[in-house]
Amino acid sequence: MKTSNNRLIGLGDSIIKGIVVRKSDNSYKYSLTEKTITDICSRELSLSSKSYGKMACTITQGAQMLDRHIEELQPGDIVILEYGGNDSNYRWDEIAQSPHTDHEPITPLRDFANTYREIIKRIMYTGAMPVVLSLPPIDGERYFKWIGSKMNAEELDNIHSWLQGTTSNINNGHELYNLETMQLAHQMLVPWIDITSVFLKQRNYRDYLCDDGLHPNEQGQQLIAKAIVKKLKYAV
Repeated sequence: MKTSNNRLIGLGDSIIKGIVVRKSDNSYKYSLTEKTITDICSRELSLSSKSYGKMACTITQGAQMLDRHIEELQPGDIVILEYGGNDSNYRWDEIAQSPHTDHEPITPLRDFANTYREIIKRIMYTGAMPVVLSLPPIDGERYFKWIGSKMNAEELDNIHSWLQGTTSNINNGHELYNLETMQLAHQMLVPWIDITSVFLKQRNYRDYLCDDGLHPNEQGQQLIAKAIVKKLKYAV
C-alpha cells in the first residue's frame, strides 16, 4: 500500500544513472540526460526517489554501493535493480593482445548470480521490495565498431578472430546474463520487469540505442521508464 513515505530507489549502472553518448565536434562524449529513468518513474508513480547509478558499475560494485546505503532503506521502499551489462562485457584490450587464450567476462556468470542473489536478500531483509530489470538488447556490430575506434587494425583483427568472425557472439554473451536476471527473480519470488521485449517490439530497436551500441538513448530510456511504470503502478 502506498504511503507518503514510499520511495523509489535506483541501484545500477550507467543506465540508471542516465548516461547517454552524444556526438560533439566530431567526437563522442558521455553525458547525463535531463531526466533519468528513476526521475520519470517517480513522477509517474507519485513517489519520492533517489538514484545511486554509477557508470561502468558491475554487480560487485553494486554490492559495495548497497553497503553504503542499506541503512537508508525502509519498509515500503521499491528498489529498482539494473545490473549485468558491464558484468557481461570483456576486457577487450587483453583480448586484443592475446586472442588465442580463454577470456572470461568481467564478472563470471556464477559470481554474478551469487552476488546478485545476496543483494536481493539484503534488500528484502530491510522490508523494501527489490525489483529486478532485464537488460536492454545491444547492437554487437555497432559496439564492435565502437571498440575498433580505439584500437589499431591488428588489435581489431585479433578481437574479431577471438569472436570467431561474428559480432553476434557479443550479443550472445550479453543474453546469458540477461537470462540470469530472470532466473534469479523467479527463484527468489521478486518482481522482474522485462525491458528487453519492449525494445525488440520496436520496428528497429537500434533506433533506441546510442552510437556505441550499448547505452539506450533518451528515447530508449523513455521505453524503460514506461515499462517500469506499467509494471509498478498497481504495486504502490
